[in-house]
Amino acid sequence: MIPPAHYVQEQTTKFQDLRYLILLKDVYPTRRNQGHEGRPSPYRRQARNNWSSYFPHHSNQLQRELGLAQSADSTTASAAADSASKAFKTWKHTPWMTRRDIVLRTVDIIRRREAEITGTMIEETSCTAEWAAFQIELTISIMRETASKISSLVGEVPAMASPSNSFGFIFREALGPVLLIAPWNAATILAGRSLAAIIGAGCTVVFKASELSPKTHHMLVEAWLEAGVPSGVINVIQTAREDAAGVTETLIAHPAIRKVEFIGSAVVGSKIAELAGKYLKPLLMEMGDKSAAVVLEDADMEAAADICIFGAFAHHGQVCFGTERVILMKSIAEKFIQLLKKKADSFPAGIPVTASMSKGAHDKLVDAQSKGAEFILGGPQYGEKHSLAPSIVTGITKDMAMWKEETFGPCLAVYIVDSDEEATELVNDTPYGFSAAIHTKDLTRALNMSKELDVGQVQVNGPTVHSVANLPCGGIKRTGWGYQNSRWGLEEFTKLKIFTASMG
Repeated sequence: MIPPAHYVQEQTTKFQDLRYLILLKDVYPTRRNQGHEGRPSPYRRQARNNWSSYFPHHSNQLQRELGLAQSADSTTASAAADSASKAFKTWKHTPWMTRRDIVLRTVDIIRRREAEITGTMIEETSCTAEWAAFQIELTISIMRETASKISSLVGEVPAMASPSNSFGFIFREALGPVLLIAPWNAATILAGRSLAAIIGAGCTVVFKASELSPKTHHMLVEAWLEAGVPSGVINVIQTAREDAAGVTETLIAHPAIRKVEFIGSAVVGSKIAELAGKYLKPLLMEMGDKSAAVVLEDADMEAAADICIFGAFAHHGQVCFGTERVILMKSIAEKFIQLLKKKADSFPAGIPVTASMSKGAHDKLVDAQSKGAEFILGGPQYGEKHSLAPSIVTGITKDMAMWKEETFGPCLAVYIVDSDEEATELVNDTPYGFSAAIHTKDLTRALNMSKELDVGQVQVNGPTVHSVANLPCGGIKRTGWGYQNSRWGLEEFTKLKIFTASMG
């Protein structure tokens, strides 16, 4: 796992405070930088000779290989955990104002490098410029809010049974080194908020960057380094997909790791949970959903249609709490379906991050079509760069994969009901429980319905795609457990220590 000599010489000074930074892209020239005669550069030949240590990094947006990324092995993973463990011994004693100031300086650096970070994110994840800009704004908002709450990590002085001769304290302390596994689809938001909470709470971290957005994730880490985070507090690696299982188990099993935060699919999350159970490590998990929007008779139809289309098709539907279902009262169904179709025709749904990512949604559409579902718009056809056209489908039944499985593509299933009770039952008929929306002018009706919904958050007249910096973000059931953002995110990475004393 040794980078080429020219890379070490160029980067040793810059990254001297981060032993386990494994970078990519510009380490080896891509094919477009080959010589005039088409021969690979010497650096690329060197990589080919050591192929097991590298994996190719592709851009669906650009339809070419961006470069080669170094792939961590279990030895490197263990060393990264050791580094986090060593740094924690001093970082946990860092004054709260120092931690706060580092978070805020990191935010300023992200803002200064915004154009560079968003450009890289667009290249790597094939998102639109609008989605990339939205990510930066929410990342900055959440990190600033988290910084403002670092001083609120306080303990308690409990009442004692014998107050005249005894006393006690409840201390809130940093938990220890954390393993963070963050995804590509909201690369700056999901990694940025977690790093702010972990580091802000006084913990250190081994950050397993996504193999689909490693450069974006490394740019976030560069911002932390420039802001002055000490050696070993952040340790970042990425791994080829075929090696990920072994490296991940090595990290979870490592005795220094005190907690695991995983953000990703429920399929991978269930494997992470098995390993955490095997090694008795606590988890913070945020996975998928079958988020539903309920549209009641008195809703603002135009506004609700716009919101539902955004929730369903933004970022090619690759959003963990994207609107996968819309549940309509029978009296407005026909009108609202036509509005959805009209709005969807002009919505820029973008393209997927990879061909394999869109295949999952495509296969579910094919399954639904073969079992009798009807397409109001779109269908299971591929477009440019493996994209799927926005699809609106009716007639989804329980024998179809789309009924309960997350589609993770630009697909919106329409259901028609006769009552609030029927709508509530349908919202809850999923193994997931992240987000739901209710569109109505009747706040009392919305509040009563929300009390019966098995989800972590309910938006009234807003999208299911919803996260606010000063509110907790998390779900229940198969979506996961635990909360991020603000003081709730910080508290996830702390522990309580009880101290009592008797004075005779």
